[in-house]
Amino acid sequence: MHRRRSLLVIPATLSIGLASCASPAEPDWDTAQAQADAFIETAATSQSSLGAGTWRATQSEEVPFDGVTLSYPAEARIEGISVACFGGGEASFGAMVRAESSWSGIDPFTLTCDNQPRTVPLAAPLEQINAIRLNGGVEDSAGAVIAAAVTGATE
Repeated sequence: MHRRRSLLVIPATLSIGLASCASPAEPDWDTAQAQADAFIETAATSQSSLGAGTWRATQSEEVPFDGVTLSYPAEARIEGISVACFGGGEASFGAMVRAESSWSGIDPFTLTCDNQPRTVPLAAPLEQINAIRLNGGVEDSAGAVIAAAVTGATE
């Protein structure tokens, strides 16, 4: 009788161990994208909108940071970047700006994917920008949709 119990304990232990290693559930992509689109539509109504975009963020070693690039025909002054993440988990957000032909980065930060907009901390407005690359990836979930909106003015 003792032997049967130990044989039952092994499969139970294995199933608990395997369940704890399972990856997080994939988000409802349609809902996350609809929420991100609503965020972008609201941002686009601002007179100072310089563009916005959304992208799916997944945990992928092949393409760790996907994103959106916005280009400007005239130099722009970027005064703010608002970002939100939809789908659960946490994400890392970053951006690169191009002035003339040189790219420089904005310090990345972590945001919770809780549908709440966050303002990217900029020390000062970014001057003479002709492109911005918004990017990010999820850190602890199967995926999320990240949306970012840029405000400022063109010269």
